[in-house]
This record gives sequence, structure tokens and C-alpha cells, in this order.
Amino acid sequence: MDVANINNVSHRRYNSLNGKWILIASPDKQKRPRQAHEEPPISEEKVVYDPKCYLCPGNARAQGGQRNPKYAETFLFRNDFSTIDSKKGEDNLEVCKEYFSRMLDSEDLFQAEPVLGRCYVLTYSAKHYMTVPDMTLQDVSNIVEVWGILYSRYLSPRNPLKLAVPKAGNPDLTSCDDKDISASADFKYFQIFDNNGAVAGCSNLHPHCQIWISSTMPEEPRVEAKKMKNYRNNHRGRHLLANYLKQELEKKEHIVWQNDTFVIVTPWWAVWPFEVLVIPKRHIRALVDLTDIEKLHFAEAILHLAQSYDKLFRYPFPYVSGLHQAPLDATEEEIENSYLHMHFCPPLLRSSIRKFFGGYELFAEPSREITPETAADMLRRAQVELLESESECSCPADPKTIFIDTEKPAEVKKYLLSFKGAVNRVFGIARCKVEKK
Repeated sequence: MDVANINNVSHRRYNSLNGKWILIASPDKQKRPRQAHEEPPISEEKVVYDPKCYLCPGNARAQGGQRNPKYAETFLFRNDFSTIDSKKGEDNLEVCKEYFSRMLDSEDLFQAEPVLGRCYVLTYSAKHYMTVPDMTLQDVSNIVEVWGILYSRYLSPRNPLKLAVPKAGNPDLTSCDDKDISASADFKYFQIFDNNGAVAGCSNLHPHCQIWISSTMPEEPRVEAKKMKNYRNNHRGRHLLANYLKQELEKKEHIVWQNDTFVIVTPWWAVWPFEVLVIPKRHIRALVDLTDIEKLHFAEAILHLAQSYDKLFRYPFPYVSGLHQAPLDATEEEIENSYLHMHFCPPLLRSSIRKFFGGYELFAEPSREITPETAADMLRRAQVELLESESECSCPADPKTIFIDTEKPAEVKKYLLSFKGAVNRVFGIARCKVEKK
């Protein structure tokens, strides 16, 4: 495929994962002058503790009179302002459905269904400033571990994946303030997402993600599941994302980064300027399938991507991320059709220019200006800059720090830098931070 020539003209690309098309703008679009809104610069002040923050350790929460414990790492709690929720003793979905059927008429044009569930907030760190790029590999691994534990707790008793839970271990969620965690046949989906940064819609800048557990299958994962099922049925059991990743690894132009078990790729059909997918190299159906080393590699991919994003414009990079995996009440077939993957959709086109969904995007189809190929190249360049900055880190000498000869040939240097950066991130000494008490 001659992508270079294709990119010289406006064209459409098909998203095999959701069945939608996206318009790639002609090169002329990028030449237009911009005189509209620009995002203000973000303060880089590193505030460790904010007495007004309702997520910081020891502070009062936004409502209900509760106070956070003085946690040190992650802290998981039921959202005080849940979008979907179930009051204790009212989790009976069939009763709710019967109520809805009485309230609504039989017209097909006016349909509704009840949505029960639970919403959680998971803080990443006790430190108010510490977003993912500031973290160590161990910090991010702790987050991935909590995701997996909570997912396993909410698996339906009928789900065959429940058998995988003992293999993954089942430690207590001692940092969780919710004592009512239990599996339920009524819960269908477990959606992890992160609105990182004010530009991405975050209402509190203390680092955290959200987990919504619902009695219905949300539309995006539902459509993806249907597409993956149809593809597998039509390709003798081969998985859509497995085949897609195989071809991307052969072509290489969309590959941003990879380790032994995970790949970061700018998808062929990306809508957002620097949108990526984080995909495992083997068929992993859900978080409980991950081995210990795969959990570490998954955390490394998330950390590396977040740090590369920040290097891209030398700017704290906002993004929206979300994890898709097998449903909580999945059958054996639905589990095998599932393929764990994580979407990252940053809203910025440039450091001060946000991509908006305008009239064409809302009423026709999504469009983008820079191509996914250009975005992948820019992220790879940011990655090299990241590795070089880690090699120049002026942290005090530590017996665990690895020093390298930066006069080595470029290709050798790249691999040495990568190795040193990874090791230093594990021990939390790769990045120097000035913290304001």
C-alpha cells in the first residue's frame, strides 16, 4: 500500500473495530491560519498537598461528611456523585425493568431501560500533583493491580473467567472504603476511564481514574464486541485485533513503541490527532488473564506513553483513556471474542490548539488533519527525546542507578538509553521533581 500517495489527497479510512468511517483532510487544511481560541498555559507548580482538594489524604470529601484516610499510594472509594448507582437493597434489576415497562408506552420510538450499577474513584497517588508521567513503574503497576482485583470481584458467578481469579491472586482491597463489593449476575460491564487534565474534562486535578460498573452493555464496547465476533466467525477463529496487530508489526509505520508483550500503535483509523491503542501481543481477554510480567509490561506501556505525550509539546498533555475487555457476565464464546485493549484519545492538535468536533464531525463524520503516520513519527521522536532526557537526569548518585557511555554509536545508544530509563523508572530515580510543600 502506497500510503504516502494516499495522504496527498483527502480520503476516508474505515475503522474495522467500530464500523465507522473517518475523513482524512487534504494537506491544504493544515496551511490555514488560526485566529480562534487557544488553550492557556498550564501551571507546572508541583503541589504535594492541597487542603481544599477532596481527594487528598486526610481531607473531607465533597459531601456526606466522610473523610479520606491518610493513604500513601492508591485509594479506592464509591463516587460521591455517581452517574449510575444502586441504593442498598434496590439492586433487583427485574423489579426495575417491570417498573419501566409500566411507566413507558409500547411505542418503539420511545424506548428506555433502567441502568443500575456502581461508580468508583481510584486515586493514583497521595501526592496532589503526581500524574502518570511523574510516577515510577511501581506506582503504575499498583494501579493496574487494583483494576484487576476490582474487576475480578465483580465478575458474575456464571462467568468462566471467575476460574482465573485464584491464579491472579485475590488480595484484599484494604484501601477501599466500600465494604459492599460483591459479584452480581445483574452487572454486565466494567468500564475504566481517565479524563486526564482540565482540557479533557477532569473536574479535580488530583490524579485519579473512574470505574463505572453497569447493568447494561455500553454502546462503544457493545459495537466493538459485535465487530470482533463477526470477524472471528468469518476468519476461522482468528481475532480482529490479533490480525490487525500482526499486520501493523510487519508494516511498522504506525508502531510507536513496544516491549515483549505490549504494543503502542496509532491506529489506521484514528480520529483524534495523537490517538493510540495499547494492545497486548497475545490474546488477552481481560485483566485477570494477565501474568505478573504482563501486568508490569502493561504498566510500562502506559507510563511510557504518558511521558512521551508530555515530551511531544513540552507540555502537560491532556488525554482521555479507556480500557475495553470481556464483559462481567460473558459466556465462553463472548470471552473468546473479547481482546483487551486500551484507547488513548488526547484532544490537543498542538500545544495550545484543541481539536473540536465541529459541524461536519457532528452531522456528517469525524475528520482529522494530521495523518496517523505523521502522529506516529512525532511520538517516536518524542520517545527518543524522553530517553535522552532520562540519560541526563541529575538525580543524586544511587547504587541502583545505571550510568552509560553516551559516546556510543547512535543505534547502540538508543538501546542503552531505553534499558537505563526502564531500570531507573522501576526504582523511581529517573525523573527529578521539585515539590512545593
